[in-house]
Amino acid sequence: MVVCSMLGILGSFFVGFFNPRIVNKAGPDWFWMGGRDDVIRKLYFRPNGSFRRYGLPALVLTLAAGSMAFFWVLQRI
Repeated sequence: MVVCSMLGILGSFFVGFFNPRIVNKAGPDWFWMGGRDDVIRKLYFRPNGSFRRYGLPALVLTLAAGSMAFFWVLQRI
């Protein structure tokens, strides 16, 4: 049940990226541990929730590299 809830939140987070009518791409403040002052959020998003200049490509690259690293670790086990 927890995994399904997390997948639902992640799915809605990704759908928000590609919906042009949603201005706040960072999602709600409760989604981040530090709210608007979260360190990781500041790397990719501006305070108003829009992406920084290279925020979207950096976020996609981070998620892809993390997924590949996780897959690589699982292969070694």
